[in-house]
Amino acid sequence: MSTIRIAVASTPLTATLGEAVPAAVAAVAEAGRMGARIVCLPETGLPGHRSQARPVPDVSGGELDDALDEVAEAARRAGVVTIVGAERPTPAGREIVSFVLGADGARVGVQAKTQIDPSEEPHYVPGSGRRLFTAAGLTFGIGICHEAFRYPEISRSLVLGGAQVVFVPHYVTTDDGLLPSRWCDASNPYNEKALLCRALENTVFVAASNVAAADQGLATCIIGPDGSLVASLEYGSVGVTAADIDVDRASRLSRCAGRRSATSGSPMRRATSWSPIERAGRPELDRRLPDQVRTAKGRTPYTLPCLSARSSSSVVVRTSYVASSTSSAEGR
Repeated sequence: MSTIRIAVASTPLTATLGEAVPAAVAAVAEAGRMGARIVCLPETGLPGHRSQARPVPDVSGGELDDALDEVAEAARRAGVVTIVGAERPTPAGREIVSFVLGADGARVGVQAKTQIDPSEEPHYVPGSGRRLFTAAGLTFGIGICHEAFRYPEISRSLVLGGAQVVFVPHYVTTDDGLLPSRWCDASNPYNEKALLCRALENTVFVAASNVAAADQGLATCIIGPDGSLVASLEYGSVGVTAADIDVDRASRLSRCAGRRSATSGSPMRRATSWSPIERAGRPELDRRLPDQVRTAKGRTPYTLPCLSARSSSSVVVRTSYVASSTSSAEGR
């Protein structure tokens, strides 16, 4: 068994870099105190998602670089690989991206959001390219929000390429402005069910990170390859949750892909071109799945006191909460 502790964080819904940077730095520091090797922060955490009710002032590329440098320094101090959501100015418009920062503070790489939700089109443009990352002994990919929910081929291509975890930074709210009370409840937005399906259909861990807001519509959580809820934060709460995951549980589909790649070329390319006939001839890709899943019920100071650890079977889970002075009730 090969285990690694991964973490996901809910930072407050922010609208400026002055709010966003301290929140990100505090989340990274807490992930380090919890012993996580890697932590994922929400979509467009720097400076904040532009679909919210509050206006988000324009920020320059230089200002964003300076903000990323501060978060990278926090990653170095904590010794934690950090996935931080941001926007990136380009000649075509703003892209939504997630930067991967190494445990030494270096920029490992970046994943752009290639599929933009129609509601985001007034503010953002789609990027291009898809890649895998290897850091802290883990191979992982990133599917940002809409592209993980509506485009299952993206997650499939990452897993066929060898990903053991798909990280999903996102910004999802409820239509009625109310917080959900239970994970994957029928009345919740569909997004949680979509991520459950991504985990099940690919036998992969899915680690999702949302902002903490009064209308937060999708949990910040870690989902196991069997669709079980491994760890989660309370809806609307700022904090970090971490779990020890057995990455060997996430290797079955990629091993099948590895056998195919010896004669069929790149599994990343094949992922979007399977036909129903091809799938029918590959029984190892149509494995039995469980019928049921478990359900789960400006500036700060940002202090994140760690709560008692809890365990689920052999999985160790740690969760921390903090009441933030940054208002998250102003989000849409």
